[in-house]
Parts: sequence; C-alpha cells; structure tokens
Amino acid sequence: MNNAVRTVLLALILAAAVESRAEAPAPAVNPAAVPGMGEAAPPYGTPITLAQADKVLAAAEAEAARLGSHVNVIAVVDTHGELVLFARMDDATIHSIAYAQQKARSAARSRRASSPPPPEMAVAMTSMPDFVAMPGGVPLVLNGKTIGAIGVSGGNDLTIALAGVNALKP
Repeated sequence: MNNAVRTVLLALILAAAVESRAEAPAPAVNPAAVPGMGEAAPPYGTPITLAQADKVLAAAEAEAARLGSHVNVIAVVDTHGELVLFARMDDATIHSIAYAQQKARSAARSRRASSPPPPEMAVAMTSMPDFVAMPGGVPLVLNGKTIGAIGVSGGNDLTIALAGVNALKP
C-alpha cells in the first residue's frame, strides 16, 4: 500500500472514530434494517422528487428532535448524489455540512449504506471520489429501486437517517 493511500485510509478511520465519539448514545440499530447493508445493491429508479425529499427530511428532523440531537445536518440527494434538500439545525458544527452531504452522496452512488468497508475493499473504496466511510448515509429505496439517499451528521446519525428512510415506506 503506498503512502498516499495509507494516509487517506488513516484519515478516514480517524474521522470516523472522532465523529462516533462525539455522538450521544443512540438506540441499537439492526443492520438488517439498513438498506444497502449485507444485501445486493438495489438498482436505480426514478430520482427522488422534491415532495418525497421533503417527507424524508421532515421525518429525520422529527427524530433528531425526539432524541434531543438538535445539532444535526441532514442532506437528501438524488440518484446521482446531487443535493435535493438540506437542513442545518441550530448550532450544528460547520464540518457536519460536508460530512452529511458526502455520506448521502456515497450512499446514492454506491447504493449502499456509508460505513467502514471490509478490510479487503478498504483501498478500493478510499480511492473513490467523494466516498465517506462513516455511518449516517443510507440509500432511499422505493419499490425495490434506489431513488436517492439521506446523509446525517452531528449525532445519532444512523438512527436519524433511518427515520427518513422509513418515511418512504407505504
């Protein structure tokens, strides 16, 4: 492994560790409940609409408020990873803006939840532009097709993202 790849990999691991320590305790999340974890990536569908994105964002914001996580940033992106809707709660840290958007972009483009990759894929994944290996980015799947993704940063990221994901369920 060359020094540049090692440096990027270490930076991602460090960022994930720092962010995970900053989060308040979250309810346990069953990995089977997270779209894009441990399953085949769903194919792309028609990109998320603004009305759908608004529903996802509202549910995520409500969950953040319920958990007392009032310093979150939430990004909803389309199938290409481009921003559709965004919210920054009061007092959210500035670095959380980029993290939320990058987590959402990673989940949309890979059609998998953003999380640390398995060791055998770590080098390949860290060479992908805009890939973030931190929990909190989850594909938005409707009728078995990926229509976009949500990314959350600032605390209880995965739990809040899943609330947004669940808002699309019939």
